[in-house]
Amino acid sequence: MKIEELNRAVEDGSIDEMIRVAEARQRKELSKIADRICEDARIRLVLISGASSAGKTTTATRLCTQLRVNYRCAFHMSTDDYFVGDKRNPRDENGELDYEHVQCVDIPMLVDDLNALMSGRTVSRRRFDFVKHEGYFSGETLRVPEGGIMVLEGIHSLNPLLTEGVPEESKFKVFIAPEPSIDVFGGIRPKSSEARLLRRLVRDRQFRKVGPAETFRMWPKVLAGERRWIEPFSGNADVRFDSYLEYELAVLKPYVGGLLERARVELGELPEIMNMIRLLSPVLPVSSAVVPGDSILREAIGNSQLEY
Repeated sequence: MKIEELNRAVEDGSIDEMIRVAEARQRKELSKIADRICEDARIRLVLISGASSAGKTTTATRLCTQLRVNYRCAFHMSTDDYFVGDKRNPRDENGELDYEHVQCVDIPMLVDDLNALMSGRTVSRRRFDFVKHEGYFSGETLRVPEGGIMVLEGIHSLNPLLTEGVPEESKFKVFIAPEPSIDVFGGIRPKSSEARLLRRLVRDRQFRKVGPAETFRMWPKVLAGERRWIEPFSGNADVRFDSYLEYELAVLKPYVGGLLERARVELGELPEIMNMIRLLSPVLPVSSAVVPGDSILREAIGNSQLEY
């Protein structure tokens, strides 16, 4: 798709249909993945990985729905709930907390819980308090019935270390990445990392009260962590899922335009900032009201109808 097509859809009102088609296409792909999973009765654990702002949480939740359509009980779990907390968190070479490291996760506890659940036992549900930066038990219990499937999402999910000790034949692995399909400048498409950065700028501001300058400052460390901890294991996936939506630049522009200008004022005309500004310059904006409540974009802009 060319940017002119997107802008024309915004102008003539056909953007609603474009959005319906884009969202339906993703649902169809998730339905196909669910069908593949259900073809093998040995599969009890679906592992979903992807880099920052790839859409892991929404995809995991929606995949659970598709599995239930196939009459399989499905439970969404997050590796974030098994974070060890700042007291035990690894540090980088500069002595700073390294939140990208695989040892951020309490692997023995996670593996024990997964094996217990697959054997039909009940476990106490682990949660993580992102304000206090420490784990706790919520008082909830979790039990997976016979034939039930756990859908575990997190940046390290495809790293063999994370689920070492869980039977390999019980796993199905999914890697998520937005793969932009829109030509913005003479055949030039946004990179996957650029699409994710736009989402993260909005998400950080909406939900974490993190300003755009700080997001840009953190981004090189995030990318470095991805190169070390995520990309080497993406080839382990049984299937890749494209989480990009052809219309998302038009929805994100009203949110991110002011954020980019603030970052430019605070940090100067850094190439990363100016590139984002140029990327959005030819895009006509559209209201977020047109975005479905279960869309991946809702992870960034808010008001999702899904429970995470």
